[in-house]
Amino acid sequence: MKKYIYIIAVLITFNIAKAQEIRYVNADNGLFLRDNPSQDSKRIDKLAYGTTLEITERTNLKLDVKDDNNIVSGEWVKVTCKDDIYNNRSGYVFNGFLTENKIEKRFTVGFDDFTLEFENLNAEIIGDEQVSTHSNNTVDAILEMGETLEGKTIRVRHHSKYKSIKVFQRHENSISIQAEGPHCDLIDWKHFYSAWAPLKASKKTGTFETITYSNKAQNKFINVDISEFKNAVKEHCGDVWYNMIKDDKKINKGASTIGISKIYFKVIFTTMYDENIEKIVAFNVPMGC
Repeated sequence: MKKYIYIIAVLITFNIAKAQEIRYVNADNGLFLRDNPSQDSKRIDKLAYGTTLEITERTNLKLDVKDDNNIVSGEWVKVTCKDDIYNNRSGYVFNGFLTENKIEKRFTVGFDDFTLEFENLNAEIIGDEQVSTHSNNTVDAILEMGETLEGKTIRVRHHSKYKSIKVFQRHENSISIQAEGPHCDLIDWKHFYSAWAPLKASKKTGTFETITYSNKAQNKFINVDISEFKNAVKEHCGDVWYNMIKDDKKINKGASTIGISKIYFKVIFTTMYDENIEKIVAFNVPMGC
């Protein structure tokens, strides 16, 4: 009996030793996946910040890499990509830019000349990245319920040399009719649009900080005829919702509320030839939450 207990203990110890060694890409600009443990070897892919990896082999081949004014020491390791986007690709990476701590991924939108990254943001692109309901220069996205764009850090990863990068933000307010839980949003009716506001850039990190909105900004709206408003509710929402506001004298009272329904970010990328490339990302904000 003791012999069997010993064998089981050995097997448990062996399985623990063979447990997955999970790491996350901590290189701000991404990390190259190579076909061999050498800086001269072929690049298989560039792994995005936060990518989940499993270390499957340690080569003991040491390497020192200069990162700005710092020296990062580590070794080449063989890994398998655990994120679906990379289809379990395997290859070698420098582990000086890996961490054991799970990293929140960035929401990214890629254009030909640059990539826009939002840190710690849960959102989803609507349809193809290059297809827009507005214009060829706009990408539509939607925030997950309960998510916010306030106080976020934006990075613009340039794919070519440039003279300047500027980022602007504006928001759209819409009317929502609120019940005890359900709500009807007049997102296809009238809106208030703020002016484009330039985002402050950090010279040290090259990042931009998003705007935090006051209650006053969130409640701004254009002047509307109250009868026209009631007709719009009846047409878009139905009699149940109309009955909730039919006796109201003005909007944003009683069951009707004003809130942010979209937030836009515009990037103006000026090339070395003074060509201005303008792209917009429009985030749909769930209302009534």
